Amino acid sequence: MAVDLSFRSSSPTARNPPPDEEHLRPLSFEQTAPRGLVHRRAIGEVLLTDWIRLSRHRFKVGAQWPPGHGFYSPVGGRWLDPLLAAESIRQTSSLVSHVFYDLPLDHPSLMTDLRFALVPDALRVDRRPFDVELTIEGTDVKLRGDRLAGMTMEVGLVRGAVVLGRGRMTFHCMHPSIYRRLRGTHAEVPVGLPDQPAPLPPHQVGRAVEADVVLGVPLVGDASARPGESAWPLRVNWAHPTLFDHPTDHVPGMLLLEAARQAAHRLAGPGTVLTPEMAGRFHRYVEFDSPCVVRARLHTTGTGSREVRVAAEQDGAVAYECALGVRRASAAPAEDDW
Repeated sequence: MAVDLSFRSSSPTARNPPPDEEHLRPLSFEQTAPRGLVHRRAIGEVLLTDWIRLSRHRFKVGAQWPPGHGFYSPVGGRWLDPLLAAESIRQTSSLVSHVFYDLPLDHPSLMTDLRFALVPDALRVDRRPFDVELTIEGTDVKLRGDRLAGMTMEVGLVRGAVVLGRGRMTFHCMHPSIYRRLRGTHAEVPVGLPDQPAPLPPHQVGRAVEADVVLGVPLVGDASARPGESAWPLRVNWAHPTLFDHPTDHVPGMLLLEAARQAAHRLAGPGTVLTPEMAGRFHRYVEFDSPCVVRARLHTTGTGSREVRVAAEQDGAVAYECALGVRRASAAPAEDDW
């Protein structure tokens, strides 16, 4: 549910309507999209490169996944981070809204559903750039005039002839005045944060440095974990260059996805844990001024695969829930890593 409060232009910088033959040209990966179209301030956080309209509600978008990203770095040094798919889909929702549906840059979007299922072998790092093509089909498209009010994007992801997987995102767009009424006293970026819990050791959640850890050490005597589950307080670090690339008035959705991924690593580890499948639903905003608890359980499905189910709770209500398929890699690279 990431809402960007830093872009206040009245209208997007959009291309002219594409010519009839536009859909025939290949996508370009030569430069990044304008930062404002994907609600990012730093060029290094922009993943998208190009876009083409195929029909009224069908599009192609190019993305390049950097193996050297400062936060979404290769998992175990061998697989592209699956959350690059999630962030690419999130950025695509912004770009499509602004370029193809005339949504002004200051109109917030509310993400209610984001999921993906990727092919682990297709994520293996090699020496070639990860130029990714996203094919988007808009369903349940809601318009106010020519402007977008909401839609579900069904997304296919390929790299050349290799299928990477699929994704889906549902989001709703709001006029700034409606957003302010909805958010009430939380409509502004707060002056400061409450004291944050100490981080879990980075290696326990698949991270190398403390600054990237979003789960805290449970407080001494904390009995919030229920039988069969683990629970940690959510940590917020406003200085994080990726999760807080720009000011926002609530906890970003991508931070909640990262919290779910770290919870899955904590339960499915030790060792390298890959999460090629995630299905998340956002029920309400997570605020900065109240503690949020991340709860997780490890399950074995009927087919023998493992799944971690995560819920983020604040003020006694579930704000976000996610189911993650988990796979643990062997300690050393091999022909079959699983």
